[in-house]
Amino acid sequence: MERDTLINVASELLAPQFILFNLSFVYIGMLFSPVQSSRLLILITLAFISARSAGVIMNRYIGRPFDLKNPKKAGMPSMRISRTTLILLFAALSAVFVFSAFLLNTMALALSPVVLVMLVIDPFSKRYSSKRHYALGLIQGFDVMGGYIGAAGAFPTNIALYLLMFAIIFIGGGFDAIYSITHVRSDMRNGLKTFASTKGVKKALAYSLYSHVTAVLFIMAFALVSRNLIILAGSVAASAVLLAQHSDINLDSDREIFARVVKYNTAVAIILASSVATAFFA
Repeated sequence: MERDTLINVASELLAPQFILFNLSFVYIGMLFSPVQSSRLLILITLAFISARSAGVIMNRYIGRPFDLKNPKKAGMPSMRISRTTLILLFAALSAVFVFSAFLLNTMALALSPVVLVMLVIDPFSKRYSSKRHYALGLIQGFDVMGGYIGAAGAFPTNIALYLLMFAIIFIGGGFDAIYSITHVRSDMRNGLKTFASTKGVKKALAYSLYSHVTAVLFIMAFALVSRNLIILAGSVAASAVLLAQHSDINLDSDREIFARVVKYNTAVAIILASSVATAFFA
């Protein structure tokens, strides 16, 4: 029985829409590196997927008392396996991540414990501050840094990647602020802090819009510093898609909110990654 459940958990961890969103930024970082190879591509992908999956598992482990009280989360496959199994999965995925970092380079290995600590801290943050939306955005922002460091073995010297990192922080923060609307009633009952549960749905949408406008400013700064017309065109298109989602939010359906937000933000990431890839390989 648990074996079948574990297969479903794997499907939950490897949700393609979220993998595409984050992995797009990882690949942008790698493309900006002076070193690329198929070996690096495989190892960086493995490191990312194992780290992200470990983060989801830790989120389910720490948030379990609250998630079981949330009808929209209680039925998830990860809620049907024991907490001991969750810890073992986290340990196994963390080991894969650290080993992948070891095979990449010394700096990636040295920073791998920092990443794991952040993955453990993040699930706690929603209990204390609604600003945890940006803590999640920060973790996502590090994707582009991770892609570069994994390939180059050093911090980037190109300011463009730092501008993109800040853009991702606000993209992720705004995304999570909208997503939190779908769980606002449960979060309020359980005392969890989100913009929606502490300030109301309308203010959560406003904060999300402010976040995405800020993200657009950083995206355009990233494009200008990159000094490439293809990246500029992709950045304009991605910015338009990012802002367009705010006119396409149906508050009458939580399912539609989730589906549309994921669709728009994944499209933003893919457009940016595609423009960078085209610029580098053209």
